[in-house]
Amino acid sequence: MLSRIIFFSLLSITFLGACDGMYDSLDEYSGEVVYPAKYDTIVGHIGYERVEIDLMKAGRIPSDEINLGKAKKTIVEYDDQRIVIDSLVSWVNITGLTQPKLYRFRIYTIDEFDNKSVPHEIALIPYTDSDVAGLAINSPRVLTSPSSAVVDWPSGLSSVLLDYRSLSFSYTDKDGVEHTGERGADSRFFIPNLQSGEPTTVTITYNVVPKINNVPILDSIPFTTELIINTPTESTPFTPAEQAVLEANGVTTFTANGVASITKLVYPIHANSLQDIFYFPNLKELDLTGGDLFEMPTLSYDRNDARSTVGGGDWVAFARKVADMPSANAQTLKDMLESGLIEKVRYVPHTMGLDELLNPYVESGVVELVTTPAEALIPMNYLVDGVVQTTAFRMDITSPATDAPVGTDLQNVFKAILRDRNASFVLALPTEYRFNVEEYKYLKFKVYAPSKSSFEGAYDLYQKLWPRFMNHLWSFSQNSTFGREGWDTNKEDFQIDDVDLETWTDVTVDLSEAVGKHNRVVVMNVGGETSNEFNPPADIVYYFANFRFTKE
Repeated sequence: MLSRIIFFSLLSITFLGACDGMYDSLDEYSGEVVYPAKYDTIVGHIGYERVEIDLMKAGRIPSDEINLGKAKKTIVEYDDQRIVIDSLVSWVNITGLTQPKLYRFRIYTIDEFDNKSVPHEIALIPYTDSDVAGLAINSPRVLTSPSSAVVDWPSGLSSVLLDYRSLSFSYTDKDGVEHTGERGADSRFFIPNLQSGEPTTVTITYNVVPKINNVPILDSIPFTTELIINTPTESTPFTPAEQAVLEANGVTTFTANGVASITKLVYPIHANSLQDIFYFPNLKELDLTGGDLFEMPTLSYDRNDARSTVGGGDWVAFARKVADMPSANAQTLKDMLESGLIEKVRYVPHTMGLDELLNPYVESGVVELVTTPAEALIPMNYLVDGVVQTTAFRMDITSPATDAPVGTDLQNVFKAILRDRNASFVLALPTEYRFNVEEYKYLKFKVYAPSKSSFEGAYDLYQKLWPRFMNHLWSFSQNSTFGREGWDTNKEDFQIDDVDLETWTDVTVDLSEAVGKHNRVVVMNVGGETSNEFNPPADIVYYFANFRFTKE
């Protein structure tokens, strides 16, 4: 019994001795800290006296969507500053960076025991007032008259140094009244009522976004400069853009004094520029219809021993200017309307491409839209002998026809005897004009076709018409700077039914295909150009009347 007690005592001593060092291996870790998680990126963006720093590859997400383990707060350190943010954030905005120097930022997280994560570091130089002082703005172009000025930037205001956003300006006129204005993407502005021969100071504040290494900074900033405008005297000559137009209005002396008595100007629809109105200090009314001062221009064809001249006389309602007036050439009108200097404008819709500019002034009565007739008859001085294009177009045309069959309300009747296989006649406008298909959507006319006996055998092909539209005849490419833009109607759509022979029949051509084109020529072919020879046993005689453009 005694020996068993001694054994267990020795065993216990041995076991306890062994336990004395069982935690010795953990001693070397007893002072270690488990760091909180860090942000996974750092990307800087420069602003005006500030920077923004992105901290997460996932982008700018709300704090409640961020999980970085034990991390609880965000710490930003730079210089002697320490910013504590009581949450985890995906980006930070650091303001008050007024010094033009390199700032080094350390950003890390901490847990509830203030244990720090591994920091991210980034060095950034903010945009400051010293950078603003070095900005350079493109110089404006200044157009002056004795009483007004236009300021614009033909090459724009944005550059490798900055992106332009907007501007404001202010000046004092000759009566001591201060004026202010603002401009957006279109930076041009107009300042009237200036003292002739004297300098005027214009204060311009630009709203711009500077660039660093061709990258825009985060913020737009104001940048203010002064512009000194020197106006000429009232006796200083100006060079007109539309001298013939001004002379037709009675202008003989091209100075402000010389035009001071003129309060109204009339422009033809084919005018190319309205810039000259800038020099008329007392202009109140503008007539853009041509009025009684201007006739249609003319165009002559001379080829294959055939000669035709189109145009002349009064403006025809179905004609519009061949191309929209360039916006730069109409800008002065916009300036004077905005400033209230122009009190009345007369305009025919869709004739000069000024509709968008003028429409805001219609309701107030400043702009009068001239009403055109529902139908516009084509005068016979727009008829062209088709032989000028090719002898295969030959017709004998008698205008006016003296032996035409009786009909109701017939106008501009002419007789056409087919003399060659592709017999055609042409209707054309002078090169300054095109068909106003925005207003007049259809070409209509009356045709009287001969008896069925005229269309026997191979000549049954000539019992149809084929209207063709284009900017110029094939042999006269010099008559359009827009190419030919030709389009043909479907020949079968204009087959003349047997029941319509020997009677006046109405024909309608839909002009929707011409929208957006510069068409000013119609070739009216008989037969569809499908025959190789032409020797009918008897004359094939057609009569045409009432060629007109219609709105419906």
